[in-house]
Amino acid sequence: MGLFDSILKKEEKKPKKKPEAVKEAVTKKEEKPLPRDVEVVPLEEDVLAREIVKPHFKYVKKIVVTSYSDLERISEELQEGNLVLVDLTPLEIKPEILEKVVEQIKGMTAALGGQVVKVCKGEIRLLLTPEDVKIAK
Repeated sequence: MGLFDSILKKEEKKPKKKPEAVKEAVTKKEEKPLPRDVEVVPLEEDVLAREIVKPHFKYVKKIVVTSYSDLERISEELQEGNLVLVDLTPLEIKPEILEKVVEQIKGMTAALGGQVVKVCKGEIRLLLTPEDVKIAK
């Protein structure tokens, strides 16, 4: 007689439960009432799904640049993901300031990963896009 033979014989000697006894044990457990003071908490997946499905709007905002202080507003709008239409016509009478402002706008947009394109030929208007919006040239 081997080691495994003694183990197998012990398992054979155990009495098997009848299917009726199992059914009785299951029905006794089901009869217990559930506590009513437990609140249902939404699953984390449901909350995440609602956040993912929530639409994120992007706006096209027009900003007329008259001084260097307007550059901060442009930067904020780009960081929020909005498209910015920049009107530089008030600076046409000051070409040295216009040049510096345009260089600042180009650098700022490039640093944020966006793009710059001139919209009008007659007037000085630029369209600035955030990182996730690309312009087909």
